[in-house]
Amino acid sequence: MKRSLLYPQFAGILLFLLLLTLPVNAADLAEHKIRVEIPEILKMEMGSGEIAFDLARSKPEAPFPASGYPVYYTPTSTDQYIPVRVYSNGRKEWRLLISGVSEQGLDGGAIEWSLDGANWQPLRATEQVLTTGSYTNGWQELKVYYRLVLRSFEYASPGQYKVQVNYQLSSV
Repeated sequence: MKRSLLYPQFAGILLFLLLLTLPVNAADLAEHKIRVEIPEILKMEMGSGEIAFDLARSKPEAPFPASGYPVYYTPTSTDQYIPVRVYSNGRKEWRLLISGVSEQGLDGGAIEWSLDGANWQPLRATEQVLTTGSYTNGWQELKVYYRLVLRSFEYASPGQYKVQVNYQLSSV
């Protein structure tokens, strides 16, 4: 009979210990803060294509040599534009600059660029503003079109000409 009395006592002790471990007052809460810092990112990527103007294979609408000048040639390469992608997760303004230099002395202004294929600007050795922006909500793709402008027949010397185009992205 003594044995049966120990079980209720043991159960009472366990209940008492359990009550001691539970919080007594609900106002006894602890807290801490979590701080997240996301860095501002401004990135640019460029397509790997090449724009080529082969006047030996000129298009029928712009033959070479032309009957009148100035004449405008579109690329004969499969790539008709170069994709340039910009990513900005910040609200800060940014600008994209463009410049270009001919390696063999192609006449200044012979290469023109456009973002829409309608409004053309001459490609210069000094930097020009291609476009500006701010937060892009992901990658923003720009299509940079190029065309060749010959002002007269004497500017059309035989040979292969290369133009190095530079893009520079910076926050303003």
